[in-house]
Amino acid sequence: MPNIATTVSRISLNCVFQGPDRIELIEERVPKPGPGQILCAAKKSLISTGTELACLKGRFDEGTVWSSWVRYPFYPGYSMAAQVLETGSGVEGIKAGDRIICPAGHRQYFLADAKEAAVIPDSIRDEEAVFTQIAKVALLGVLRAEPAFGERVGVVGLGLIGQLVIQYLNAGGARQIIAIAPESSRMAHARRNGATDLLNLPVAEALGPVEELTGGRMLDTIYDVTGSYAVLPYCTQLTRDLGKVILLGDSTEPSKQTIGPKVVFNSVSILGIHGRMMTGFKGWTEADMNEFIFESIRRGKLDVASLITEVASPLEAISVYSRLAGRKSDFTGVLFDWTQL
Repeated sequence: MPNIATTVSRISLNCVFQGPDRIELIEERVPKPGPGQILCAAKKSLISTGTELACLKGRFDEGTVWSSWVRYPFYPGYSMAAQVLETGSGVEGIKAGDRIICPAGHRQYFLADAKEAAVIPDSIRDEEAVFTQIAKVALLGVLRAEPAFGERVGVVGLGLIGQLVIQYLNAGGARQIIAIAPESSRMAHARRNGATDLLNLPVAEALGPVEELTGGRMLDTIYDVTGSYAVLPYCTQLTRDLGKVILLGDSTEPSKQTIGPKVVFNSVSILGIHGRMMTGFKGWTEADMNEFIFESIRRGKLDVASLITEVASPLEAISVYSRLAGRKSDFTGVLFDWTQL
């Protein structure tokens, strides 16, 4: 592979949130890579709809991770597939021409820490590899729950992470997977991904139907993947005694969040998990997770391609976010294709 590095800095088109509900595409100069860095050209980037719309909305309780993390101008995105153009000194295992994934934002060209990048196997396409970051978050949620074979589980929230959680649970031997969401548009995905039962209704109305579907046993574990403060108190009512609620969505307004009326009486465990736990959790390293996900995609055990509902040019970013904000449930996997520039 020839070295495709350049000796001049590049001008990058970047997507930036300049303030609440203010999106701009701006051009910025990207310097040459320093020690331990790689200069990359974006190929595909995946919108993390829930996270990025929350960042764009900009309404956070003080003291939350959101309030300290989101500072405008804010560069959204953390799921990138790119090609390496040049490497800085001290970089090992990655060379110019390699395709990599990394947690970069929606930028045409960018510098990345080589330690945060992983080389994409030849058998994996860019549009598949770009799901790796999201797939790792879903995997963390399932690892946090420590599921047993034959469990009855529920998944509330059928966006990307919820759909991937369903796939993992189906592969892991869950007896019953109940998908719960008011948006009918996402039910077909849930069924295809392995849900045994579909409740197309708000979680506030799910108590009776879950009781009926489980024969009164209720759920061993339920995953709240919504990030909505209003969902948790209903999730805790859907588990059996000593059941578990896994919080995979972090509310931007936890001051409004309650736990429900019988958490102590029913001895329900509420377990949170965040993407920053990728290294060392349950003995996994992030490299292990990348390898596992790549191999699962290659073998057809993890289907991410079917989750793609739109591929757009980055030049359409303002329109894309506007449509997502207005009709989020109509979309699942939305990608920017940087090769269209």
